[in-house]
Amino acid sequence: MSRVCVFIDGSNLYFALKRNNKMTRVDYYQLSLALAGDSRKLVRTYYYNATFDTNHFSDKAKSQQSFFDSLDRTPYLELRLGRIIQNREGHRMEKGVDVLMAGDMVYYAARNFYDTAIVVTEDQDFSPAMNLVKELGKQVELAVFPDAQSREMIRAADKIVNLDEVVKSHSSHIFPPTQATDVHPNEDMGFEG
Repeated sequence: MSRVCVFIDGSNLYFALKRNNKMTRVDYYQLSLALAGDSRKLVRTYYYNATFDTNHFSDKAKSQQSFFDSLDRTPYLELRLGRIIQNREGHRMEKGVDVLMAGDMVYYAARNFYDTAIVVTEDQDFSPAMNLVKELGKQVELAVFPDAQSREMIRAADKIVNLDEVVKSHSSHIFPPTQATDVHPNEDMGFEG
């Protein structure tokens, strides 16, 4: 049975879901199972996002924590966090997230941890890492919405997975009922993925 690892660029997916009028509260285990399919084995999901520094943004950091705690309880999911900084112009930016994700994709391919990487992002910065994964003899599938398929990313992937079709056909599992206390870490953070 082919082994699959799913690599999710969290803030990128969040804004893609919003742009496509989808719910943003996601069961990442169910999403990963849907992406892997019945004929392949889901080894692990790696979820990447950024966290506010508690010393400088204590309220925002607290609002993120319940979401990150829920991810810690998600089966077969590893949470990888960069940080959110404020630049000189006052804009908030993620730091370290892309490097973590690209590094993990290549590292786990080199360690023969998986046969296929399913990459959930629209960020073209990942195309070099995707090409390295392919050079290591692994397959790379890119899961994106139809409105965000860049030529560079299509070229870097072995296969394009229509994320809109996946979430529509598995929506009852992927989008659990919302609760008033659920806050996504990218909600009202002052930047776009």
